[in-house]
Parts: sequence; structure tokens; C-alpha cells
Amino acid sequence: MSDYLQSSRIKKCPLWVRGLDVIVAVSFALLLYRGLSNRTPGVEPSEFAGAVDMTPLDQVAVQQEGRIKSFDSHARTMMQFINGLNEIDGQGHSFTYLDLLFRPEAYESRPSVYVKKKIIRQRVAQALDDTHALPPATREMFMETGMIAPAWLFLPPVQDLLAVMERNVMRGEREAGAIRSALALVTRTSILAERLQIIPPSVGDESVAWHSVDELGLAGMPRDDAHAGVAAGRGIPDLDSQIEAKLSAAWQGLAESWRNEDAPAVNEALIELATLVATVNPGIYPDTERLRWESWYFRHRGLTWGWVFYLLAVVPLLMALIYRWRWAHIAGMAVFVLAFALHTSTLGLRWYISQRWPNSNMFEAVTTAAWFGGIGALLLELWVRRRPLRGLFALASAGASMTAMMCTYFLPVTLSANVSNMMPILADVWLYIHTNVIIFSYCLIFMGGLTGLFYLRYRLGGGDPGVAKAGGAGTLIMDTGGAGGFLRSDKATLGQILDAGTMVLMELAFILLWTGLVMGAIWADHSWGRPWGWDPKEVFALCTFLIFLILVHVRFKVRDKGLWTAVLAVVGCAVMLFNWIVINFVIRGLHSYA
Repeated sequence: MSDYLQSSRIKKCPLWVRGLDVIVAVSFALLLYRGLSNRTPGVEPSEFAGAVDMTPLDQVAVQQEGRIKSFDSHARTMMQFINGLNEIDGQGHSFTYLDLLFRPEAYESRPSVYVKKKIIRQRVAQALDDTHALPPATREMFMETGMIAPAWLFLPPVQDLLAVMERNVMRGEREAGAIRSALALVTRTSILAERLQIIPPSVGDESVAWHSVDELGLAGMPRDDAHAGVAAGRGIPDLDSQIEAKLSAAWQGLAESWRNEDAPAVNEALIELATLVATVNPGIYPDTERLRWESWYFRHRGLTWGWVFYLLAVVPLLMALIYRWRWAHIAGMAVFVLAFALHTSTLGLRWYISQRWPNSNMFEAVTTAAWFGGIGALLLELWVRRRPLRGLFALASAGASMTAMMCTYFLPVTLSANVSNMMPILADVWLYIHTNVIIFSYCLIFMGGLTGLFYLRYRLGGGDPGVAKAGGAGTLIMDTGGAGGFLRSDKATLGQILDAGTMVLMELAFILLWTGLVMGAIWADHSWGRPWGWDPKEVFALCTFLIFLILVHVRFKVRDKGLWTAVLAVVGCAVMLFNWIVINFVIRGLHSYA
């Protein structure tokens, strides 16, 4: 090991570089602490909220925009538009949904509306400060969490601000629309009742529209927004009158018990309601086991906390890379396999819940891409298990998966885990070919960017500029003589190992990205009638490919091959991230989520 460290010049690292390492580590720790502390509920639920048992609703199905989902999943989808999935006073999303439905007046002065962007929060706070004295504590909480009471947003200065924002398509229209939608859902709770389509049709198949509780015939009940949850409906013509009467009585009893905060009566009404809706048309009612798993999945945040296991794998794998400690390699690989197994289970559960391969929205693309990276890393690790490259691909994959899952964990609004309907244009076999190939290449690009960063850090620390002098990725890991033979012994320096790993990942990504672009052109011609339309995402995907095309040629021409390979790998990774983040969420296009 001492010869390895000496050849890699680990001991000659300048003091300022070590200081930079400390700054990066401390910054990561502070970011992690801030994210975890922001997600911890600071308020215990009320006595009533704590006594209500919402689990019977886990087996209740809701039809939302053509998809059948669990009640908890439906509640999360609707609450995302109101509170950005922030818990209100420690309440669960399902409880808050029904509480808004039956007691909307209780939320007028409670911080229940989420304003996402800080710049919009500042503009709202400034508008209120100009004419109304926003209490300092309220202002501070609003700026920190984004949560504010609807009563403040209904004041004239804020309404005037929203009107101004709505006239600016580029800067404010979308944000103003989100605030108005949240206010509409909080105050016009008839919308929540209309969206609660829990009554299946008594005849027909599962594709027939379900009925909402708003349609139940509740004679003598007021028809206004304040009592939307128990409003007098028009009745459901094709529903058996006896079943409808039972459903109406159960729903009315639930509403009255809820308003009286009678938790035992509420729990009985929930059980009765869950039992009744399943008897309307048992032939088309979804499997209650799948509904329970869907509720469990979302109750546990989509298992996005699995990033912790990848973080635990990164530490020993990094030690094994630097010091070549066998025990660190074994421990790191064991934890990595455990983290990947959890990741695979999460992906499989989401597949079971959504009844389709998870790759049709941004959350699914990010988590599935990271999973593909894990598959690639395990195959490469199996190939290089007796060579100095062992552990490097697992380390890069653990770093990529940890980053991806941390983003989904700490950004639940931007990267929503809600299972959405697939857009009609995506209902094509090319979704499972082109999209999977592209996101696989993106993960390999990110992994190559990480190994490139490791190489640059190695060089900053005084590392030897030696590189893997081989003709291609294959010769670096093949068990043959020739150019790649130096990697068959433990005499390879850390610089050579990092450079070889970067080349392997870059060449694989280069091939997959080119294949994905060609497949995308075929799909575009099939769906839109043209193979290329200069859409922003198409352009920047091409730019990413061109950078790696340059990398391949630069590798043969420059003298310091390792340095320029690492630099271009990092630049290519940055362009890919710009394409995936900015193009998706900021610049509008055919491929974007803006």
C-alpha cells in the first residue's frame, strides 16, 4: 500500500487543497443538516387529528383524470397544489384533505398555502408591508417555509400584485396562477368534493367515469361552498337507490362527526364508507392490496430516504480507492449492493403501483436513470473484480444514485413522486426504448463526471499526470496483454485508475447517447412527422454528444491526455445537467416540464 500511495503522490497534497476538501465536506454537511431540519415537522397534530384513524381509506380507490389510485395518493396530489406537500400542524395529507372539505373556515388564518419561489415570497411580503403590517414572526416564517395564511393573500395589495404578475408571461404568470389555484382549492372546497370520485359505476368497465361524493343525493343539505363536503347532490341515476342511500348516510355521518370532532364516530364512518364503495361494482374495483401498498409507498416518502444507504457506501468505497484497503472494498461493496437492492425494490413497487415501467415523468426519470447506473456499475465491477479498477464504478454509481435520491427527497415539489397519467404522445413502444437508453447514458455521463472530478482533485493534490495509455475502453479492462496490460497489476497509479474509469464510462455513454439520439429522431418522425425540430432539449442533447465527440478526438492529440479527458468529462456532465434541469423546468419546449 505504501508503494501505491507513494506512486500516487497522496502524501504531497498541498495544504490549500486539503483546506478546500474541508470546505467542501463542511458545506455538504451543512446542506444536509439544513435539508433534514426543514423536513422535520415542528408541531404535533391536534388531539382530534391524532385520534382519527385514516387507515381504512388506504383501501379506498379514487379515479383521478382517468387513473385509479389510492385515497392517500389522491390527497397528496391535491395537497401539492395547496401546501406543496408541507404538513400543516403535523397533520397527514389525507386528514388535511377531509378537514379542508368539512371545515374550510378553520384554514382562513392558518399558514396553509405554499408559495414556492423565494423571489415571489419577497414580492408578496413587500406588497403587504407597504399597506399592512405583516407581523415579524409571520414574515420570517413565510420567507423561510413559504407557508402563509389565505387571509393575507386575499388582501387587495396581494391581489393587485397577482394581477400584475399574470400579465407577464415570462416572469410571474405561472407563479400567480399557482397561488390563485391554491386559494381556489382552500376556499371553494366544492372542487375537492367534485374531485373525490370514489364511487365506481354500477355498470360498465373500469374505463367508465366514476362518480364523486358531490353527486350523492343528500336531501335537505345546504348547497354552498362552506358545506361542499355534504352538499345536496343531484343523485346518481345508474346507482341502486338502496346503496346510494347507504352511501349518502355514511358520507353525511362522516361530515357531521368530523365537524363535531367526534373521533370515534369518524373512525366508524370511515370504515363503513370504505366497505360500501367496494360493494358498488366489485368486478371492476381495484385490488385493495395494491391500494394499500400505494398508500404505504407515499406515506414513506416514496422510499427516497434510500440515499442514506448510498452515502454509507460512498465512504468505504472512497477509502478503498485511495488506500487500497481490502476490508474497505468488501464493506463498501456490501453496503452498495444493499442500497441497490432497496433501490430495486422501490422501483419494482412503483412499477406495481403505476402498472407501467416508471420512466414517464421527471421523478421517475431521475430515479430510474440512477438504477440503470447501478446495473451498469455491477456489471463492470463483475468484469474488473480482480483489477485495480475494482470499486471505482460502484463508487461512481453510489455517488450518482445518492445525488439523484437526495434531490427527490429534499425537492418533493419540483420532483413530485405523485404517479401521474402518461401523456398520449408517450404511449408508444419508443418510450421504453429511446427514453431508457437516453437516461442510462445520462447516468453514465454523471458517473464519468464524478470520476473526472476525482482525477482533477488528484492532480490538484500533486498527483502524477500518468494516464491509461490504451486505445479504447475495452482494452482497459480486458484480460489480455498489450496496451491495457498495466491495469492487470496493483502497480497502476491512482491517476491511471481514475483516467481509465473515466474513459470507460465516457465511451459507453458516448455510444448510448448517440443511439438514443437516433432512436429519438425515429420516434419524433413517427409521432410529430419530422425527425428533428430544433427543440431546446434536442439541441442540448446534441451539444452534449458533440462535447464527447471532441473528447474522443482530443484524447489522441493532446499531450496531457488525463487532464483534458477529465475536464471535458466534467464539462459534458455540466451541459447534460443544464439540459435536464434548466431546459426541463425553465425553458418551455416539447420535452420540458416548464
